[in-house]
Parts: sequence; structure tokens; C-alpha cells
Amino acid sequence: MLDPDLVLVRYGEITLKDRWTRGHWEKILRSNIVFALHEAGIEHQMSIAGGRIFVHTQDPRAPGLIAKVFGVVSTSPAYSVKPNMAEISRVAVEIARETEAASFAIRPRRSGGDISSEDLGKVVGEIVKGSTGFRVDLTRPELEIFIEARSDRVMIFKEVIRGMGGLPLGSQSRMLAMISGGIDSPVAAWMMMRRGSPISLLHFDSRPYADAIDKVRKVGEVLNRWTTGRRITLITVPNARGIEAISARYPRATCVLCRRLMYRVAVEVSKLEEAVGIVTGYSLGQVASQTPENIRAEQVGLKAPFYHPLIAMDKTEITDLARKIGTYQISAESQSCSAVPHKPMTRAKLEDIRAMERELKLKDLALELLDERRIEKI
Repeated sequence: MLDPDLVLVRYGEITLKDRWTRGHWEKILRSNIVFALHEAGIEHQMSIAGGRIFVHTQDPRAPGLIAKVFGVVSTSPAYSVKPNMAEISRVAVEIARETEAASFAIRPRRSGGDISSEDLGKVVGEIVKGSTGFRVDLTRPELEIFIEARSDRVMIFKEVIRGMGGLPLGSQSRMLAMISGGIDSPVAAWMMMRRGSPISLLHFDSRPYADAIDKVRKVGEVLNRWTTGRRITLITVPNARGIEAISARYPRATCVLCRRLMYRVAVEVSKLEEAVGIVTGYSLGQVASQTPENIRAEQVGLKAPFYHPLIAMDKTEITDLARKIGTYQISAESQSCSAVPHKPMTRAKLEDIRAMERELKLKDLALELLDERRIEKI
């Protein structure tokens, strides 16, 4: 039985960038892969050429582990041989014999060397057919044998493991992700990480109206598994005082005004964290408070960009992602804030919200709450 001797690593968007950006991002991606392998105790050697990363290792854990690194499109455990037709055919036959397939197809790809894709498909296919008795089926084969030929080596494999895609973590600037005890906000944070941004987490401790601090820490620990060595900072700001003041004076506008207060705090925290944007878990219309009018009223005039990566996703899509990430079980039984009114405002008017904000002196209150923040590393 043959054992794969390398992992073929594919990446996508990076190859579309200019020469300097591509080289810089490839370096980040390689570093992130090295960290993931080192953490797992996997010995390896690495090289890069022609839009591929080659990880030389026989550890069977490596392909799946590398596939979870942001920026990796897919991986394949592969057999590496010299560009010799007899050797290529021998390995292809061995691969076929290890399966119970009745039909097969050769999928050749040439990126250099003297052997053409046509020869790879025709010659190797005939030898596999003659050695195994499998029939050729190029449309719906039970087994696909992929052959990627380069000038100095040829990779042969049968499996393609789908990766996370996105961009290498660290290729983009830091974001501040607002995180509650619910399902959505951890997914939003993860999606920005997938696009290359390291994150800091901001949680508003709303006890006694809602208690999610333990869940938030557990969620942070899960997200930390995706950071390839970058520890996450969790900033916690007590918010009971703000909820009490707002709900006592304007109960129907509690959610909108509370969010506006939290956003004002978030703007100041983002400066301290050197984050270039603020991330929310909003999904348009998912709950009564997440209407276009309310979102506008909550955020207008605040001097920071806001990112809503879930805005066009439905709950099923978000929940599926939460399961994939590993945060769903932690967040699934979150409790709603007891200060949410029975009939919350759904079409907030800018002038009304700003008048309420001035009366309640939310700008001053935001700075007071900021001074009470607590910081911890996850």
C-alpha cells in the first residue's frame, strides 16, 4: 500500500494580486500553515512554486489540518514521482487497486515539463484499464485519478479536500467584533477572520438583564482555534446602567438607543485596539430591531465603518455556519435580554432618536462606561 508523501495545497484569490501583494500574502499563508502543523506536532518541509504550496510529510492528519487554514482553497494527499511515464503509471495503478471502483477517469493537468496532458490521459488511462479491468467513464466515474505534472515532479492523487477559502489571516487590518451570547455574532466575527482580519471581541455585560459572559468566553476560545497563534483580546463593558436609564425613559426605543450607546462605546474601543472597523451580527429583518430604519438610526453620524457580514443571510445559513465553526452548541440556548420591550420600535426616525440621545446624554454615558471596561486575553 502506498503512503502519500506530500500535501498539495491550493489557494485562489492570492494569485490574482500584483506581484508584491501576492508574495506578501503567500508568505503569511505559509507562516499560518507552519504554525498549524507545528501546534499539531507534524514534522514537514515546505516549498512553493507556480501557485501551489507543497508540504512534504507523511502524517495523515496534515491535509485536513491545512484545509482549515484561512486562504487555503483545497488540499490533496499526493504521491510525488519523477516525470517518468512508467513511474506515473505504476502509482496510478496502485491507487486504482486500493479501491473497489468499477469505473475511472484520469484527470491530467500540465504546468510544465515535456509530458503532455493528452499523453498523461491516454497512456496512463490505458495502463490502468489493462491492469485493473476498470472501464473508462469520463462523465461519472467512480474513481478519479488526478495527475498534476510539473517540470521536476509529478503529483498523483485521488482526493480533494475542500478548504476554508478566503484570505490568509493577517493579510487585512484588525476588526473589532461586537459579540453577544447569541448564534449570529460569533459567525460574523469568524467570517471577517476568513477574509483575513484578526479580531478583538467587545462584549457588553448586561447583567441582570442578560448574562452571557461565560458563553462569550467559551465562544472566544472556539474562535481562538482559528487564529493560527494570534491570541484574541476580549473587552467587556458593563451596560446595566445604560439599559436602566434608557428603558425607564423611552421603553419602546430601548433596543435602538441601547445599540446606539454600545456603538458609541465601540467606536472608542476600536481606537484603543487599532481596529479599522466594527463588526456586527446583524441579519436584515431577522428580528424586529434589525430593520433598515433602525440600523440607520443606530449608526448614522458615528465616525467608524460598520461591517455586517451576515446582513443578507437567513437563519438557517447562519446556523449551519455556526455548527461548522463550532460555536453553535455554546450559543444555541442563549437567553434574550429581559429589557427588550413587548413591542419594540421597528421604524426609528433619525430626528427622534437623536433628540432622545441628547436628552439622555448618551455621549457622556458612553465615555463613563468605557472607563469601566475590563480586558482579558483568550
